[in-house]
Amino acid sequence: PTRSASSPSGPSEASDSEHGESAKRTGQAFDFIFHPRSVAVAGASPPQPGFGGMGSGFVISLQEMGCPAVYPVNPHHEEIEGLKCYPSLLDIEGPVDHVISSVPARAVPSLIDDCIAKGVNSIHFFTAGFSETGEEELAKLEAEIVRRAVKAGLRVLGPNCMGLYAPASRLSFMPGFPTEPGPVAFISQSGGNAADMVFNSAPRGIRYSKVVSYGNAADVDESELLDYLTEDPESEIICAYIEGVKDGRRFFQAMRRAAAAKPVIVLKGGRTEAGTRAVHSHTGSLAGSREVFDALLRQVGAVRADSVEEMVDLAVAFRWAGALAGPGIAVVGGGGGFRVFAADELDEAGLSCPVLPQATQRALREFTPVAGTSVRNPVDTIIIFD
Repeated sequence: PTRSASSPSGPSEASDSEHGESAKRTGQAFDFIFHPRSVAVAGASPPQPGFGGMGSGFVISLQEMGCPAVYPVNPHHEEIEGLKCYPSLLDIEGPVDHVISSVPARAVPSLIDDCIAKGVNSIHFFTAGFSETGEEELAKLEAEIVRRAVKAGLRVLGPNCMGLYAPASRLSFMPGFPTEPGPVAFISQSGGNAADMVFNSAPRGIRYSKVVSYGNAADVDESELLDYLTEDPESEIICAYIEGVKDGRRFFQAMRRAAAAKPVIVLKGGRTEAGTRAVHSHTGSLAGSREVFDALLRQVGAVRADSVEEMVDLAVAFRWAGALAGPGIAVVGGGGGFRVFAADELDEAGLSCPVLPQATQRALREFTPVAGTSVRNPVDTIIIFD
């Protein structure tokens, strides 16, 4: 399936009743995804170097998080990380709500059969080697797998993704993630960016309600995730790393609803010709026009980030400063060069650096020397020793 970031030519809004029913269905389906009672890891194996060890990595991550029921599945092992290992999904005695697939692509069709027979609600495919390869036959295989799964009521995350991190539900895809939840949600087509975002923001106090790496988005996509998180009371801030979208009009409407309800920060992948080529080989997406995507974000009121580091900065700002009442910003720091940089950055971001009121300037002068400083805004205090 090819995917583009085209924007609608005009916002033809679906009726409230249509969106309400769709949101209800999405909410019910995603409640199962984000709150499984048990998780099976198909293709679990003892620790080994590289991506071949992700089968055990998922098991270890879930154990660290305190997931109450984790079932490793691999016919070649009896035990993984101290847990009984089952020959197949159907050999597990109890119910299985969610499956993580770490099996080769050729084994996926039979795994889908087992998931359907077992009554599984959702499956996350860490498994790659489908539409992102650019091979027509593998793209057809991906489409057929998803068609069979969805027809049976099984929702699919991926393929080619890291899956779910939801601390309140004891879910994780990476060892070392914080175990406590928070109010920030993050959806990402890149598993690496999802992990970087969590690790880079943790020292700054950011904690997450839900993080979703959704890869090729063959079933569950960015628009559905945005709609779910818009209604999710646990998620007060939404961050997103997006390479391409399936349906530009639907994405526009989902983004508009989300940005009207809470702060939304978006990092777009594939902004240049080289980046666009990388996007297509990464998740099989068509990156689309940067100008169109930027215009969409401006129209709906979402905030654009240009790097994971900047997205972390913005998440920190929204987490503790909240939404701005207006564009005016006061800046305090030491050094004339800093003042110049700050003023330029604010202006280029569409913000302003207004001169402070005289009363405020007089108050600052009570402890700020006149020589080599400024109290107008940006405020240059040099170094004041008290």
